[in-house]
Amino acid sequence: MSSVGALAVMAMALLTNVDVVGRYVFNKPVQGGLDLVELLMAVIVACGIAVTTAVDDHISVDSLFDKLPSFGQRILRIFAGLLSSVVFAILAWQSVQGGVDVFDSAKATNILKIPIYPFQFFLAVGFMASLIFSVVQTILLLRTKKK
Repeated sequence: MSSVGALAVMAMALLTNVDVVGRYVFNKPVQGGLDLVELLMAVIVACGIAVTTAVDDHISVDSLFDKLPSFGQRILRIFAGLLSSVVFAILAWQSVQGGVDVFDSAKATNILKIPIYPFQFFLAVGFMASLIFSVVQTILLLRTKKK
């Protein structure tokens, strides 16, 4: 997922640069450039959220957390893991539902007419991967002995 996300970011950066140069230097923007950037954004979000969850590197505020005793920190981590799992489950479910709706309606990008449903389902895969990572991390936290 990390490599796919990195390739998507590089492709989007290259496409944006070519589009800007084409638009302002040659007065010829990339045909469908915005379509491609929007689709690449779904790939970047799906990969980014999954990788961030896998390495347990989401943004957190430690000012209150560090002041809690170890038992309080453990309880807070378990609560955060459970809450994250619920949120990722909802996001995965809604992404699958959205993918089915987009597939049924045969929606495509405006200019290039690329079908949107594969990217919607890829987003669902990213949320499902995040859900799995979050559940596993929470189970491991529950199984470790208290300090």
